[in-house]
Amino acid sequence: MKGHFHIFGLGLALFHLAFNIYIAVWLAFRLKLQPKGRFIVYEAALLLSAFYPAARVFAASRFGGFADAMLWPAFFSFGISFIFFWVLLVCDLALSALKAMGAGWAWSRPVFIAVLGAAIIFSGLAAWSGGQTPRLKRIEVAVSNLPAALDGFTIVQISDLHLGRMIKLKRLEKIAGIIKGLKPDLVVFTGDFSESREPMPEGTCGVIKGITALYGKAAVLGNHDMFTGGEPAAAFFNNCGVKMLRGTVYEPAPGLLVAGVDDLRRGDGAAVRKLAAVLDRSKPLLFLSHQPQGFDEITAAGSGLVLSGHTHKGQIFPFGPLERHMFKYFYGLYKAGGFSIYVTSGAGAWGPPLRLFADSELPLFTLRSGV
Repeated sequence: MKGHFHIFGLGLALFHLAFNIYIAVWLAFRLKLQPKGRFIVYEAALLLSAFYPAARVFAASRFGGFADAMLWPAFFSFGISFIFFWVLLVCDLALSALKAMGAGWAWSRPVFIAVLGAAIIFSGLAAWSGGQTPRLKRIEVAVSNLPAALDGFTIVQISDLHLGRMIKLKRLEKIAGIIKGLKPDLVVFTGDFSESREPMPEGTCGVIKGITALYGKAAVLGNHDMFTGGEPAAAFFNNCGVKMLRGTVYEPAPGLLVAGVDDLRRGDGAAVRKLAAVLDRSKPLLFLSHQPQGFDEITAAGSGLVLSGHTHKGQIFPFGPLERHMFKYFYGLYKAGGFSIYVTSGAGAWGPPLRLFADSELPLFTLRSGV
């Protein structure tokens, strides 16, 4: 984080304020609170709204201890406020329509209490889901021209962990434990491994080194990895025994190419074109790109599998439906020519440690010889 509260952070703070004001007004009038109750909810909304930017500014230049302790509830409250806001707003609109059609019961205190209960339930579900260890998702992919010797080749994808002060090392340790039992042929990191500008938790490199695969580990950089220019993140991975793919290609197993590029929004915009020009199209390709778009020149010829992340599957509903049309490939398995494309929901979370209807995951791919 930078030492000042930048424009993006200011925008988030204003949204947080708007959410909290709406919630406070809703509680005051829908539940018909007495003057003392209204004063309490209004003051709570203002204090909560002020706490978020104060915690962000304070934690921007300080790490550990009190700064970290402030940052966690700041992000958590922001996410909970958003969930409360959209649940109350959607229900208000629906109940207003019912009232206009003559359903007087729709605008009653018991109904409003039920709506508040729904907001609490959704928030609890988001908190529970956000704290869960990423679920293992097994996916079989047919790849034409895959050598018979590589039929059954397995790949584990770790993406969008955002390791730092919100997502602790313990989550990576649990992921490493899952991978140990899988004994994959290759482990790949597809960006945003750590949170931008935050120090890597002590012991992270040791956990990465403990993740073993028959043909090693490879990684590309995501947009958060690129906020500091990319070099620190790349050097970290290299020192931990992970092969960095920055517009490069290699052949870990005979007959299978693996290539990758830096985040296509913050890295070399011509990286895909340059890489596509030197690929041996007679061999299947595993292509890594944090951004789930911008690699049409890769999938235009040949065969293989593209692995991406970045979208988090929206992370907190209803961002999923809203974001779906912003990306060519949003979440799940797609086909483009001779390539399969998989966009994962990610193994961690950005900002609020919450997930609602967008669980984190750890994909395990098994390559099968195709026609």
